[in-house]
Amino acid sequence: MPDSADVVIVGAGLSGLSVAAALAPERRVVLVEQGEAPGAEASADNAGMVRRLGEDPFERALAVRTAELLERDWPEASRRTGAVIGLSFDADHLADGVAHLRARGVRVEALDRPEAVAPVLAGSRLVRAWYLPDERVADPAALVAGLWRVARRHGAALRLGERVEALLVEGGRVRGVRTDRGLLAAGEVVLAAGAWTARLVRPLGLRRPLTPLRRHLLLTEPHPLSRPDHPWTWVDDVGVYVRPEAGGWLGSGCDERVDPPPPGPGGRGPVEEFGRALFLDKLRAVMPAVADARPSRGWTSLRTFAPDRRPLLGPDGEVEGLHWAAGLGGFGVTCSLAVGEAVAAWMAGAELPWVRRDGLRPDRPHLGRWPIRPTGSIGRTRLVPAEPPAG
Repeated sequence: MPDSADVVIVGAGLSGLSVAAALAPERRVVLVEQGEAPGAEASADNAGMVRRLGEDPFERALAVRTAELLERDWPEASRRTGAVIGLSFDADHLADGVAHLRARGVRVEALDRPEAVAPVLAGSRLVRAWYLPDERVADPAALVAGLWRVARRHGAALRLGERVEALLVEGGRVRGVRTDRGLLAAGEVVLAAGAWTARLVRPLGLRRPLTPLRRHLLLTEPHPLSRPDHPWTWVDDVGVYVRPEAGGWLGSGCDERVDPPPPGPGGRGPVEEFGRALFLDKLRAVMPAVADARPSRGWTSLRTFAPDRRPLLGPDGEVEGLHWAAGLGGFGVTCSLAVGEAVAAWMAGAELPWVRRDGLRPDRPHLGRWPIRPTGSIGRTRLVPAEPPAG
């Protein structure tokens, strides 16, 4: 295996692989992944929905670009399903997002009878709903495999089962990384290690708060309303979504709990009674047509956020040669391809027409405390310290 590279990427999930695929044609790239396979953490533990109608304008810009790239370059890695996004009590939530997407040419149709498009909403009392007929569901495994094929074809190397223990910095500049197998020299390092990223910069004295939040994802038993052409459906202000999967529903109550990652790989956790009960309570409240659905299995996974819930992307302003592709939260699939394009461009000193760099800079000011949503509802938040817990 190589002991030097132009660029070392720490983490081989969707973000790291997307950056590798964008850089490998011009640079010698080595990915270092502590797990035994690429894309085995948060990249594998999600529902795969590519959602463009989000709360934040930077998230929307990344999502719109990713959807364009999926349709143009990766037809085998996603499929068009459509989506219905509704609101139960805050009719103005997402109004700016709808205007933004329409201005970008994305089809967003107001629905008077959302149940006509999404039967799971029969009997639901929503104050507003939209249909996005071109929304997609991605296959994360296919995307991971495809991105690695591109990176490998251009000479990238992948070191599995290897843990990065420290960043090597001298005179304010990155010199490489130290792993549990030795030193790996590089002129540039990209941090794309998800929930494990924060521990690498703590010793450098950088304040880049990234907090892992644990969330449930549940798969129900087969249900009569589940069919492959049913759009994925999200009641956003309440915080609950479902999409058809294996004859049942794959969904979440969007719970959030601060939880440090384990020392090594393996962020997936078991279903907890709170998460299961929360999901079922929300189905009864806003999706009564599927209130009889019963979870057959599920898991929890870690989703990592900065305090403003925007990713940390591109060059760090304090350490030369250090770059970021972290803090994707629950939108790793949604934003993955755009992250690779953006980080590669900004590493080269270029700008992009579809997103501004300033709002995503890793060294932007960060809050000291920030609101999380323990029950998934935008109306019920709890302030927590922005500094991540030790892990």
